[in-house]
Order: sequence, then structure tokens, then C-alpha cells
Amino acid sequence: MTNPATRAFLATCTLAVAGIAAPIPTLAQDLPDANTLIADYVAAIGGAERYGGQSSVVRGTFSMPAMGMEGSFVLVQRYPDQMRMDVSLPGVGEIQSGYTGEVGWSLNPMVGAQLMDGAELEQMREQSSVAASLRDPAVVPGRETVERAEFGGEACWRVRLTWASGRESHDCYSVDTGLLVASESVQASPMGDVPSVTLFRDYREFDGRRMPTRMIQSAMGQEQVMVIETVDYGEVSDDQVAPPQQIRALIDG
Repeated sequence: MTNPATRAFLATCTLAVAGIAAPIPTLAQDLPDANTLIADYVAAIGGAERYGGQSSVVRGTFSMPAMGMEGSFVLVQRYPDQMRMDVSLPGVGEIQSGYTGEVGWSLNPMVGAQLMDGAELEQMREQSSVAASLRDPAVVPGRETVERAEFGGEACWRVRLTWASGRESHDCYSVDTGLLVASESVQASPMGDVPSVTLFRDYREFDGRRMPTRMIQSAMGQEQVMVIETVDYGEVSDDQVAPPQQIRALIDG
């Protein structure tokens, strides 16, 4: 499963598109049904039943190659819609982001503690649920296959998604494997709307669930790379997803 919370965190770094898909001409009648593509994808990652009621802790590396930065991250996701991510970058410090089920927040050395609102909060709310990963119709009611495209040399079917909030994004599902190859969206951020493209690579299985272990988000001429090393499923405590003190002070007013 591609973790929506991961993509939500990457969005807080306000990155813009560095590359776009290369369309491959295809007759409209040759396009597969979007619902079928999504159903095949969910089956390929282990099936929806594998993800119900599951909380997890994901650990790995986070890097920005163009800036010579590399550190580590811990992503905690508590079913159904709470999450917290902590990234540690030498020379920068801790970059944190999360969603309590009601409040979206971020904390980093550059801009300090912030609570999300408006479109940014709505997008975090949508992306922080397991249902979002599975493209559940309750979260993503609109879906339409628009073309055959290519990302990173891999042919895929590009699907336009319309979320419950009305925003749009695009997925591209591999012609050969059915797995998600790339996702395009316009991410809301404190700096405004930021187009982004995320590539999903190196799928592996963790406890019967298949997910990409390498995610590359291209933006503003830069790339952010997350590599998953371990995934642990089980109980997640309140403390593991609780906002830091600076955020709690803002919430309490």
C-alpha cells in the first residue's frame, strides 16, 4: 500500500513538479475502466481486508540528494486516521507533521509550529486514512481513465481522481503489474498550491501487505527520497501519535 500519510508529509515541504508524464497515444475505446484498475491494484497489494483495523510504525531514510542531506524518519499511523511523522536531518534538526483525527499540524526549525487550516487541513484529513490508500469510493467518488502514459520508463494507465472535497489528482497504474507507478497532485501548503509528482518503486511484502519501499517526490527542481526499511504492525499508543508540546500549546489556545 502506498501510504497517504507519507505523501501528506512530503507535501508539507512545499515541493513543485520537476518532471511530467509522457503520454502514449491510445484510442479512447482501448482505455480500461478506472474502477477495474483500482480494484486490481488493491488486490495486488494484498486486498482491502489486510488493511482494516491495522496500525503501524514505519522506519527508514529520508534524503534530499541535490542538497546533500540524508537522515532518518519514523512514521506512526494509528487506525483509522491518526498519524505522526518525525524526520531527523543532520544540520537541520527535527521536521515533524501529523494529524490527530481532527487537527493537522507541522513543526520544523524554519517556520516553527503551525496548525493547518482550509484546503491544507482538508487535504491532510483526506490523505491520512487507510480508505484514501485504497481509493475507497467514499473518499474518492470520481475516477476516470484518461490515457496511457509512461513514468520512469514504465507504461501505466493514468486515472483522474476526484476526491470528496472536490480536488483532483492523478494515479498511474502499471500496465504489466497493476501496481501504482506514480501519483500527481496539487498539494496545498503555507506557500500556496504546489504541483507534485511522486514515483513509487521497489515494492516489497510486509506481513502479507505489499508496498513501495522507495518513494521519490520531484519538486522545484529538487527531489525528496524516502526509503522504507522496516514496517511493524500492532498496537500504537496515544503518546506515539500525540503532537509535541509546541503544537499542544497552539491547540489549547
